[in-house]
Amino acid sequence: MAFKSDVVFEEIKERIQTDKEMVKKVGTSFRMTITGSDGTTKVWTIDAKSDTPYVGDDATRPVEIDINIKDSDFIAIASGKLKPDQAFMQGKMKLKGNIAKAMKLRTILDPKMLKAKL
Repeated sequence: MAFKSDVVFEEIKERIQTDKEMVKKVGTSFRMTITGSDGTTKVWTIDAKSDTPYVGDDATRPVEIDINIKDSDFIAIASGKLKPDQAFMQGKMKLKGNIAKAMKLRTILDPKMLKAKL
């Protein structure tokens, strides 16, 4: 199954390599398990903490925050239709780890920075 969120992660991968200020501001790491409409899952790791920032599918890499979310809800966040804190409060996004650091996800998923049309 193709995940709509793949295009967003590809864009984050590009941005994390070039936007050193964003990496400094975020300074943490996430593992995001995305669930598709058919129940299949895909894991993305975003590491804005290491010397060499990383975005990819390495599920063995240690992270500070684990996030589980549906592909459609992730797209709603990335497009600005749903705020990450609302998604968490509504039970649409489950997370393990430091909640304060998890809020830095907003910096990475800023809809104003997104070039892809969702």
